[in-house]
Amino acid sequence: MSLDPPSLVPTIGLEVHCQLKTQSKLFCGCPVRQGQPPNTDICPVCMGYPGALPVLNAGAVGLAVRAGLALGCTVHTQSEFTRKHYFYPDLPKGFQISQFDQPICTGGQIHIERGGVREVFQLERIHIEEDAGKMRHAADHSSVDWNRAGTPLIEIVGKPDLHSAEAAGAWMRTLHRVMVAAGVSTGDMEKGHFRCDANVSVGPKNGPLGTRVELKNINSFRYVERAIRGEIERQLAGLSNGNRVVMSTRSWTGSETILLRIKEDAADYRFFPEPDLPPLAVSETDRLEAVAALPGRPLDVHLLDLDKARLVAFVQKYTVRQVDALALFGQPENHALFEAAVQAGGDPSAMMKWLLGPVAAWRNQSTEPCLLNGAHLVALESLVVDGEISRATARTLLPEVATTGAEPADLVATKGLRQVGEASVILDTILLVLAAEPEAVSRYQNGNKRVFGFLMGAVMRAFNGQADAVQVRTLL
Repeated sequence: MSLDPPSLVPTIGLEVHCQLKTQSKLFCGCPVRQGQPPNTDICPVCMGYPGALPVLNAGAVGLAVRAGLALGCTVHTQSEFTRKHYFYPDLPKGFQISQFDQPICTGGQIHIERGGVREVFQLERIHIEEDAGKMRHAADHSSVDWNRAGTPLIEIVGKPDLHSAEAAGAWMRTLHRVMVAAGVSTGDMEKGHFRCDANVSVGPKNGPLGTRVELKNINSFRYVERAIRGEIERQLAGLSNGNRVVMSTRSWTGSETILLRIKEDAADYRFFPEPDLPPLAVSETDRLEAVAALPGRPLDVHLLDLDKARLVAFVQKYTVRQVDALALFGQPENHALFEAAVQAGGDPSAMMKWLLGPVAAWRNQSTEPCLLNGAHLVALESLVVDGEISRATARTLLPEVATTGAEPADLVATKGLRQVGEASVILDTILLVLAAEPEAVSRYQNGNKRVFGFLMGAVMRAFNGQADAVQVRTLL
């Protein structure tokens, strides 16, 4: 994506809410679970009833310490909880218990790997807080489910040192992988266990940052990249028309960002120390237990080093180019699909071409859930190799297979896409085309060989692209 005017550059800072893998809520004994009837997993504490006092979940603290050590943060021996006041209908207390000026962790780094190059980005902090409830909107009313209220989270805040949507996507993928590998979170993005707020600004190169716009609650790696890219384009378009960017909070709809509210400054939240909770102390025992639970530190570097070893083994096992393997490793969904396709009998080289070409292109353009599996890719390739359909036809079938999960052979049969390969049928059509294009035939016979492409196209059009192209070329 090119920036206009060229003197402006985007700056992105990410804030990730990561649900901790605990059995109960942060300040009470209510269970943390999905799919329960609304407002059944609640109690006087998480509902904020007068006189109901919070008691801190020690397991959540241990997981927060583990997350900080996994990312190379400074884990403080003492931190404090704070009340963060603002009115949301899904916060029954009217405030959120969080951490502000004394978080449990500060500093730290995230390392990413892109194109074989390792990059490092800085973290600002990690703090513990409770989640809000969930609003449900209908045409004429809204309702609130408080089951999620009080669920333990950590918020991982990155410094604004990212400058592209692609880097932001890689940053988020790495963080997700670390939190899951550390056992800190299930990382289930569809259930909101790992969701991102992106702060995006556009400003002069080597100058002060532009006005920040926050994109809220994005729970997809692809959507993070698309939302950031769309917001950068929106801000650039406004600035080029002489408008100013307004500090605000926006939501990503899947195709654009829309305004939610004018953004509050930190002072608008009216932070003050939580009077019902003592300072949080982290002991040496807490640290040792967290270190023992980690396979390596910093965990992202450990995982990236493992990836290098896996890359060498992958290239040797499947006899593919290293540049292709690197590209595949950068697409976790396609990497898993490749392994499944090869296990289902697919040729590694052919499957790699499918995944880095048509499948990657479809993922970049589509907002639909992907129902493609390894057997689908093997079936598409087999239909091409067996001469049942052309490769072009197979590629046109891919989006429908991916969005519906339909079997490729069934689509070929129902749509009448089977390739014509009988020499006599092809030859009859060629003769008809040549009879209809005497001038082109004459030019070809007089030495203009480029006319062959025109005649080839005419024959293929006569078959609606369903003739065996090799047969057509040979007979023509």
